[in-house]
Amino acid sequence: MTPLTELRANHIRSLLRDARARRGDSEFAIEGPHLLEAALEKAPKLILYAAFTQDAVARHGALFDRAESLGIEVHSLPAKLSFRISDTQEPQGIFAVARMPRLTHLHGNVLLALDGVQDPGNVGTIIRTAVWFAVPNMLLGEGTADPYAPKVVRSTQGAIFDVSIDLVADLSKRLTELRTAGWHILAATLEASATSIFEASFPERVVLLLGTEARGIRPELLALANEQITIPRYGAGESLNVAQSAAIILAEYRRQTS
Repeated sequence: MTPLTELRANHIRSLLRDARARRGDSEFAIEGPHLLEAALEKAPKLILYAAFTQDAVARHGALFDRAESLGIEVHSLPAKLSFRISDTQEPQGIFAVARMPRLTHLHGNVLLALDGVQDPGNVGTIIRTAVWFAVPNMLLGEGTADPYAPKVVRSTQGAIFDVSIDLVADLSKRLTELRTAGWHILAATLEASATSIFEASFPERVVLLLGTEARGIRPELLALANEQITIPRYGAGESLNVAQSAAIILAEYRRQTS
């Protein structure tokens, strides 16, 4: 096991801190044994290299052996260096750099699209929820949190490797293309005129579009929707958290279509 070079240590640090570095290299960094274990199980070919402190090797020897057995280049690094490059207050001494998976084609009959969902925890939870309900593809529009940022990746609990994510520069254009290709766009809103999800029907190929709790979906995107849907309120409260909304809508979608 060769020592991690200063160049690679700086690379990991920049990927953990800078979205521009992630986009420029089409790579992201993962940290901790749970995420590396998920990556090794689900997407080992995406992993470029990994690094372990001596203490991490002692505590997670099976994980270290698994990485080496898959032919992944594994480096050692001092504990002091792990603190310098880590994105957490208590680093666990395990890092890896992986290529971003690319969405080459749509598969399945359901797409989840996010418009301007900025909170990393919400985006991570939505990704995790999408995987739970077997949603294979996601579109992340302008203003949505970077799915490969450390807080988002941690929130997915490894589900980041189970879904194809397309970072869309112009969500309006992409939705227009999908609608032209026969996809039915359902936009989740709080409008009184919107159809209850329990009364709505989900067509064969459907895009479920969600926006922020405060702002909702942009008007130009709402105009592209075939229908607006809503989660009926039975008690008090102004709105639901967008991650909660995603879970409820996807649960009803699966209930109707499974």
